[in-house]
Amino acid sequence: MFEIGEHVIHPGQGVCTVTGYDDAGPAPMIILECKQGHAKTRMMYPVSQSDRLHPTVSREEAQDILDHYDSIECDTFTERNSSLEESYFKQQLKQGVPETVRVAKTMRHRIAEAQAADKKPSSYYSRVLKEAHRRSVEELAVALEISEDDVEEIFAKTYGMSEN
Repeated sequence: MFEIGEHVIHPGQGVCTVTGYDDAGPAPMIILECKQGHAKTRMMYPVSQSDRLHPTVSREEAQDILDHYDSIECDTFTERNSSLEESYFKQQLKQGVPETVRVAKTMRHRIAEAQAADKKPSSYYSRVLKEAHRRSVEELAVALEISEDDVEEIFAKTYGMSEN
């Protein structure tokens, strides 16, 4: 079971904070608070499905990912149908860091490849990149106990990238 105040990865929302438990209803629930952008959302999550939640990466793992970003390999998964390909990458996002970082790097790479070939990148690349980047920055910030802006600054200064 998770501790109150612990950060967990929700498969659909990304980083959430456990704010309490509710045993009053027919099924015990975990009370989670997630932040997307400037808004915070409170939600109930069934304790019976808590195995789908997992803790965020540790401070050491987060720092290692930032220190060794260049050595993270892009995902080579391809599918003739772009909808199936997008679904695959969206599934990867549910795992949290380091997979969200790998997906973001893969989408950046694919966009750059298409542009270098004077082709228009698939529209799903940008959609998946935006979500992968958001989730990566959010989780790395929590793990390192710094602001999301600080994580953005690390990416921008060290690797010359930004989604802003």
